[in-house]
Amino acid sequence: MTESTLTIRRPEEADWPRMLEVLETANFHHIGGPEMPAFPLSDCFVAELDGLIIGVGGYRILDETTAKTTLLAVDSNYRGHNVGAALQRTRQDYLRDQGIKELYTNADDERVVEWYLRLFGYQRTGKRIPKVAPFGRSDKDEWINLMVKL
Repeated sequence: MTESTLTIRRPEEADWPRMLEVLETANFHHIGGPEMPAFPLSDCFVAELDGLIIGVGGYRILDETTAKTTLLAVDSNYRGHNVGAALQRTRQDYLRDQGIKELYTNADDERVVEWYLRLFGYQRTGKRIPKVAPFGRSDKDEWINLMVKL
């Protein structure tokens, strides 16, 4: 990435087509299907660089003290530049400010699991959640469940 400033913000309706393009780079674009029935704009953040959305990160508040991350994807041209980490920090900070104490995450890639463990203090819960539709990695048929105390 260049010297440009990365901005994390709430998305607008006009951002939706580009958000879907970014989500497609991780096979997370099948919104409305069994794995991701809904992805409200009010429950996510986007990463923007020079006017281009290059990352998307969502969440869902489950109850007064519990939440779950939903989708996190970074355009493949911008991976490895801490865009995903900036989105993750933003959603964790936001959820902490909302009174959330436990945040759950599912991942289907061991490299991503290790990233959550190393950078954000997650722990494996021991739960494996079967996928109900093709979503994420096509060579994996389950999600690895993680949790962090905020």
